[in-house]
Amino acid sequence: MLRQIFRFANKPFQVGLCGLLIGSLLTGTKTRAQSEQTLEDFLKTLNQKRGTYFLYDEKLLKTIRVTAPIPWKADTRTLLESALSGTGLTFRRVDDCYLIEPAARPLPRPQPTGQTPARRFTISGFVREKGSREQVNGATVYVDKTVATTNPYGYYSLTIAERDTVELVVSMVGYRRFYRRLPLPGSTSLDIELTSNTLLDEVVLTNTAGARAFSSSQTGQLTLPALQIRNTPALLGEKDVLKTLQFVAGIQPGLSGQVGLHVRGGGADQNLLLLDEAPVYNANHLFGFFSAFNADALQTVTLQKGGFSSRYGGRLSSVVDMTMREGNKQQWHGAVGTGIVASRLLLEGPLIREKASFLLAARRSNLSPVLGDFVASVIDDYTGTAWRANFYDINAKMNFDLNRRNKLYLSGYFGRNYFGGGDSLNRSQRWVNVLTWQNQTGNLRWNHLFSEKLFSNTALVFSRYNFETHRKNISTEGETSGQVTDLWRYFDGITDLTLKTDFDYFPSANHHLQFGLINTVRSYRLNGVQVVTLSALGNQSGLEKTESVETAAYAEDHWTLGKRIKLSAGGHITQYRIRQKAFLRAEPRVSAAVQIREKQAVRASFSDMNQFIHLLSNTGLGLPTDLWVPATDLIKPQRSRQVVLGFIHDFNPRWQLTVEGYRKWMRHVISYQEGADFIGITSAVRASEISWERNITAGNGQASGLETTLQSRSGRLTGSLNYTWSVTRWQFPELNNGNAFYPLHDRRHSVSVTGLYAFSPRLRLSAAWTFSSGNPFSVPVSGVPSFGHLGLGKADLVITPTEQLFGTESPLVQVRTSFSNFRAEANHRLDLNLQADLGRRRFKHRVEVGAVNAYGRRNPFSYNLMINPAGQLSLRRVALFTFVPSLNYLISF
Repeated sequence: MLRQIFRFANKPFQVGLCGLLIGSLLTGTKTRAQSEQTLEDFLKTLNQKRGTYFLYDEKLLKTIRVTAPIPWKADTRTLLESALSGTGLTFRRVDDCYLIEPAARPLPRPQPTGQTPARRFTISGFVREKGSREQVNGATVYVDKTVATTNPYGYYSLTIAERDTVELVVSMVGYRRFYRRLPLPGSTSLDIELTSNTLLDEVVLTNTAGARAFSSSQTGQLTLPALQIRNTPALLGEKDVLKTLQFVAGIQPGLSGQVGLHVRGGGADQNLLLLDEAPVYNANHLFGFFSAFNADALQTVTLQKGGFSSRYGGRLSSVVDMTMREGNKQQWHGAVGTGIVASRLLLEGPLIREKASFLLAARRSNLSPVLGDFVASVIDDYTGTAWRANFYDINAKMNFDLNRRNKLYLSGYFGRNYFGGGDSLNRSQRWVNVLTWQNQTGNLRWNHLFSEKLFSNTALVFSRYNFETHRKNISTEGETSGQVTDLWRYFDGITDLTLKTDFDYFPSANHHLQFGLINTVRSYRLNGVQVVTLSALGNQSGLEKTESVETAAYAEDHWTLGKRIKLSAGGHITQYRIRQKAFLRAEPRVSAAVQIREKQAVRASFSDMNQFIHLLSNTGLGLPTDLWVPATDLIKPQRSRQVVLGFIHDFNPRWQLTVEGYRKWMRHVISYQEGADFIGITSAVRASEISWERNITAGNGQASGLETTLQSRSGRLTGSLNYTWSVTRWQFPELNNGNAFYPLHDRRHSVSVTGLYAFSPRLRLSAAWTFSSGNPFSVPVSGVPSFGHLGLGKADLVITPTEQLFGTESPLVQVRTSFSNFRAEANHRLDLNLQADLGRRRFKHRVEVGAVNAYGRRNPFSYNLMINPAGQLSLRRVALFTFVPSLNYLISF
């Protein structure tokens, strides 16, 4: 019938009729939805429109429908009064939520009066995820104005004055808010289960939902749930926690496409990366284009970049504390997926139902030859060479609930990277170059609850990082075919073994004490070389071993002073010993928050930090050839002092504005001396003559900045706008003629806009746009063709790609007059990601389509000094990623 009508109608009539039909369908759908919607659907819609949170019992609302016309332009209270009219329900404000409840309710008993002081009771327990029973870290638990946050193991404790009943609320991003009115006859143990939320109001791309202006005294802190990491656009679809953090104000990324973090003017080595409390020293896959952390295995990520907790030490700029998931204690689940870069597997389930569970997450790279050619093109163009690059990582975890007071955890991480290739050297020989690096961590933890007010965690932590590269010349002719004629091998590594005990003590409603002891033995393997050659150089070998011991103690009190002041005060003290030399460092930490109005607060902090391990790098690329070395009597520990002043304002439960300014002073920052590099201190030819300590120079640095973040935390459209102004200056007596200069990671302006729009709970579009002004380079002002290899008479030898990778060979001997004498062009790009969830029952499917640098901006990665056809020196911009599409598929069951 419709076809016949359209066949004889003219085009204007067709368009008009289509519009009329579509409008009628939409209007009819909307009218029916409004007249037939349940009260719960109405509250969801109101949440999406206004960003208002609601607490209610689902069973209470299921049979109630909203039939009266809804005046959507009215204020929230008027809307609720209209919707609840005649339902026997009423509402009232509980903190920043509206509680829906029966109209008749028991009134709380009045507080005791007179001279007899009121008794105080404690409510404590664990917060877990309903269904999986995984413990929830960072959930906010509050009764009236008394607030507590669950520790990394999901434990909370609140001490409040005696009363008849209390109203307890728990909020955490990704979960429905929990509410319960419960009698308080005395101290109570209450374990809480949070339900995972599929509502649009909890699909966020910002900080923890419900984190209010006066909820904490700490500055520069951020909690990222795994949900945010999975929703952020990523290079080739590989979700990456470190790249997600690059969108945060105050964090400068490494060079284009890299996962390195430069936090408030600090170097990439000044970030403490913890995976289930174990430090990870090289967090790079594929030379820093992807991080070593699998988002499938993570539960929460906590970043600290300002008011550092006293429990952390050993780095200057930031702490990234990643907690692995525990595994489902009730049901078996799994997921298998693949994409352009890697394939993944996830398995979890109960070992003993309700008592023990496990988690196994693994990734392995795809397309090894393609990835190898890509990395080789970044380093240089080696035509005809068959390069291969691959990586894998495995996360595993088991946990056991021995009883309510004792729990055991065993977790580990194993990751390995490979890059190698080879080609003909001459008619009788071929060369092979290989680089490998790997991380291993392990952690055995015991949680013990001494009482409802005292919680402890004791851990034995292991971490190891190894790097190796070798070059072989292999005979291809005659009887010696297949034999190695020349071998050059270099290797180094670090091994940590830590024993630590942490305590959480809740003496009263106004105090939360944290204290503990930490002892770390760190073993270094430096300048490991092995040379087998038929030349006059002969065979050589060597390895430098050294060991350091760090013993630390810390204490901190989170103190609430009245109704408007919160204070965190404490300190971290460390004794560092190496080669009969001892350093004693005390690190005071203090943070404060003052509530100036109901929705406004001012925060300030001071932190003193020390770092007893250094990373030697002269490329800024995060290559595995960056060398970790200890502080010694010649190379002193690094030290920083940072002051922060901030302002935070809640416009409403949905919108929040944060502004922070900081100033940081850094001492004993290290760098290579001019002319020194990795090969220069590790080559077998010179290993016996050159010590790495004598190729290092130390200096000081200063960093200042202003950070602004505006974020939307609920509704269909969530996201954040971040702006950072910053300046970083370094000064070394032996570099740049003693004059101050800007390091490679200095950028004056940075902007990031992230957003997530949920068309429905099953279809989401996320986008991220970033802009940063150019970073400084130290470019030569002149150059002449080189003769030989650094003047060592090596012109007659073949220069291998391994040496090219390490930066020891250049077509020009380059002369520069000063450091940071050139600033690159601005860097900006748009990343997009569309997620669609399919399937509802046993098998669920997720399809992701994305694009990095959607409009094809040629952002500078580096600049090469070239000689143009006219014989003049010129700079050539090298860009890595112009437009990179991605397609990922995941099936879960």
